[in-house]
Amino acid sequence: MGCAASCLDHTTMSLFGRHSHNGNDERAQVERKLYIAKESPEPVFDLSKCNLQEVPSGIYSICKVYRKELLYLNNNNLSSLDHGGSLSDLYMIKCFNISFNKLSFLPNDIRYLVNVTELYLQNNQLQSIPESVSYLLCLKIIDASNNCLKKLCSALGNLANLKVLKITGNKDLVELPCELCNASNITAIELDADQYLFPPPGIITEGTESIMRFMCEKMGVPYIPPSNESNDESLVQSPSALIDPFTKNHAILWEQQEAALKEQEKKFHDAAKLNKEKILSQVLREQTELDAEIAKWQGAKDIERLRLISEIQEDEKEIECLVRNFIQSVNLKPEVVQQQLQHEQAEHDRLFEIIRQNYDNVRKADVLKAMETLITENFSMENTKRGNEDQLNNFKQTILSQELESTEKLDQLYRTKDQSRTILIHQLLEDQDVQKAVVASLVEKVDARSWSLNQEISLISSNLARLSAIEQEKKKLHVAYNFNELLYQRTQLLSLLEDLQAQHHKRRAQLLETMREMDEQKDSSTDFWLKNYQKVVESAPKSLLVMGKVLDPVLANYLLQEGVIHCLPFLFQFLFSDESLLHVTPAKLKQNGVSLAVDRDGIIRAIQLYIAAKSENHNCLSDTTVTPSAPLPSEISENSLTGVVDSSTAEGQSVESECVICMDARCEVVFVPCGHLCCCLPCSDKEMDSCPMCRGSIERKMKLIVV
Repeated sequence: MGCAASCLDHTTMSLFGRHSHNGNDERAQVERKLYIAKESPEPVFDLSKCNLQEVPSGIYSICKVYRKELLYLNNNNLSSLDHGGSLSDLYMIKCFNISFNKLSFLPNDIRYLVNVTELYLQNNQLQSIPESVSYLLCLKIIDASNNCLKKLCSALGNLANLKVLKITGNKDLVELPCELCNASNITAIELDADQYLFPPPGIITEGTESIMRFMCEKMGVPYIPPSNESNDESLVQSPSALIDPFTKNHAILWEQQEAALKEQEKKFHDAAKLNKEKILSQVLREQTELDAEIAKWQGAKDIERLRLISEIQEDEKEIECLVRNFIQSVNLKPEVVQQQLQHEQAEHDRLFEIIRQNYDNVRKADVLKAMETLITENFSMENTKRGNEDQLNNFKQTILSQELESTEKLDQLYRTKDQSRTILIHQLLEDQDVQKAVVASLVEKVDARSWSLNQEISLISSNLARLSAIEQEKKKLHVAYNFNELLYQRTQLLSLLEDLQAQHHKRRAQLLETMREMDEQKDSSTDFWLKNYQKVVESAPKSLLVMGKVLDPVLANYLLQEGVIHCLPFLFQFLFSDESLLHVTPAKLKQNGVSLAVDRDGIIRAIQLYIAAKSENHNCLSDTTVTPSAPLPSEISENSLTGVVDSSTAEGQSVESECVICMDARCEVVFVPCGHLCCCLPCSDKEMDSCPMCRGSIERKMKLIVV
């Protein structure tokens, strides 16, 4: 019995202090309030003014089990909120009063009070309010006056339903956070105006509305007056509410599916946490019931002990009465009284010894029985605890397996999403590249400089093909002379061809850069290249697109020699009309757009050379019938001096050279440095180290299309 009393005294000293003179009264008061809280249907749990040093164990679980909504711990000596259980059990509390204590900090677990609307912290030693207060979305009143606050956390701005904020009596607090303006429903801020630097005292003295307007201006947000609507019922939250985001909806995008997967993963963690708390609360409830049974058994033993003590005290009173009677009768018969007294004393000693032995036996039996009961209950409790741990481990394994499956599904979804995104990006890039290439190709066709370069490249390619064909025919006929001259001509043509191709690539880059600058100057659009393609197609002259097929190569050669091939678009009117080139004059050229005199002179010289060449051909054709004579321009038909040729004539003049490897396709590849045009494109893709005609080493290959 002495051990139980010492444990009770130790508990009393830890809850009410070692130097408390009225610890028993305060303990009785706490027990009475606990009894009232358990038996009363009211939602109030009042432990105020009990001189508590720490929160009694199991208080938070009692609030959860008996569904209390108002918890009062004010006017005590609490230095922390520990030892009362888990603060997550207080999720139904709406009013939490811990004022007039010795609290220096609030735990981060305060965030579990998701339904609290009134929080009273005044007259403590708090130095700060934790950031986790932002989770208390239902909070309407905060009273943190008469503390040691130095700075308010910006999380108070997240409390959309906060209406009253009291922070008077904090001497070190000199400024308010600007984020407080986000709590637009604040109707009253109580503070000491003379000690604040931000907002200025002049603003503070004007009232709460002026303070909120000032901070809204500093944050650059519009001021919204407090709303008078009440949404209390919609603010009540339940920690067990889960939403399944995996409901199939074919209209949502993959970004929404990704957000739903993340939300589901979060809900899985919350459900696991709630189940863990449920199991722990069940174990705590069983522990509380076991403690109650032990306390009940201990109370019964205390009652039995008090009964035995009262019986012993009654026996002692009877013995004292007998001794007093004996003493009074001593004066009458001292010898008889002395003998009777000795006899009574011996009988008293014998009876006292018997009672002591019986008491010891009863106490030993009770102790043994209590120890047996405790051992049995401890064993059953260990079995229950072991079973709960096994169940908890199985549940953890299940949750882990579900998390692994969810993670695998997420990884698979991410991979599928990345692959689809990569495919779409490649398709977009390919489409844009194709559009750019098509537009660049068409722009080159309608661009005068590009057309002239193409004509020059085509002319040089034709000459290379002709030289290669001549050399091939000479090899077939075993004619071995003028090879050095042919080699020199091929080398010169090859250098000209490389120079022209470099100019062609440079011109293409300039055109693309010009179109890119146009793209940057205009509004961005995904179909910009298609639009430009359509514009070029609509604006391109049809005669320019077919000029390369009908232009007389002799005229093109002379224009190239005179360096005026780029002026060919200005000769449309003369080339595609029935009028002869004999009537072309510098005045007409200037009227058609040839502004430089040098270009006009070069065009006139090229036309004169072209007419002279036509005259020589005419003399050669008539040599068999007439005597040679120098023909006059008037003797030549004007129809033959238009500068264009018929399609049949052009096809007859084209050089057809077959591949020396497959002997079937046309030659389209020039070998560098020998300059032979003797191989088709498919055959050139094969591995070659030397030219098939001259057996010279091949440094690189140039792909051409001979027209």
